[in-house]
Amino acid sequence: MSKKSDLKSFKDVTDLLMNTDVTDPVRQEQLYNRLKFKMETGTVPSLSDRKEDIPMNKKKWTTLAVSAAAIVCLGGVFSTTSYAHGMIESLLARFQVGNMEIKQYKELPESTVKTTEVNQQAQAARSAPREAPKTLTLKEARAAIGVDFPVPAWLSEHYQFVNCVVQGEHMVEVQYQKDGEFISLLISSGGKNGISTEDEVKKETIGGRTVYFANGIVIWEQEGFTYELYQMGAEESFDAQAVGQMIGTMSTKNE
Repeated sequence: MSKKSDLKSFKDVTDLLMNTDVTDPVRQEQLYNRLKFKMETGTVPSLSDRKEDIPMNKKKWTTLAVSAAAIVCLGGVFSTTSYAHGMIESLLARFQVGNMEIKQYKELPESTVKTTEVNQQAQAARSAPREAPKTLTLKEARAAIGVDFPVPAWLSEHYQFVNCVVQGEHMVEVQYQKDGEFISLLISSGGKNGISTEDEVKKETIGGRTVYFANGIVIWEQEGFTYELYQMGAEESFDAQAVGQMIGTMSTKNE
């Protein structure tokens, strides 16, 4: 689609919304929530087919601007919601790692902060050592989700395997520990996951893979699986050498 067509489409949409009489507060709320959901989940298609490292420069803002303009029209000219305004102004970059999307904000919008806090609490509860109702071996966990997922042999050699916990249809958590240090490795091959952060998102090429460091989590994609590595109780975080050894020792033979 040419730039002229883009502008014409934008004008047609805004004219339609401006001339639409939506006075029912319930209907307004429904329309707003639908647009907000599409913006949050990325349902609105991007102008770029690039999936990884999507910097939010001016050329990439067009689709988001159209959605924001629609919200302005629904709520009244110059009355953009604080949520939409904050989200547009603060979003610095997006990174796609397998099925995980990382959003980096200059300042997290209030609603996102609340959601992030809930997610962090859920992650902490999920990753904390606990008595599982049933202890699963790697072999049993693979059978439970029907996927022969690989795990790093390096972890098995340096840490004691604790348990596997199936997290829905597409994810399994493999737990390790050593001397008060607890390791949680989340492995997923489907669905959609995401985290938001105000901190710097670092990335390095390790073992031929692009590895991201965000919110204290080490994230990478390998052979169709997304790996999220959580480390608690350790004095020092895993360095590039340790992560490289994990990436280089992936195997499905561990049981």
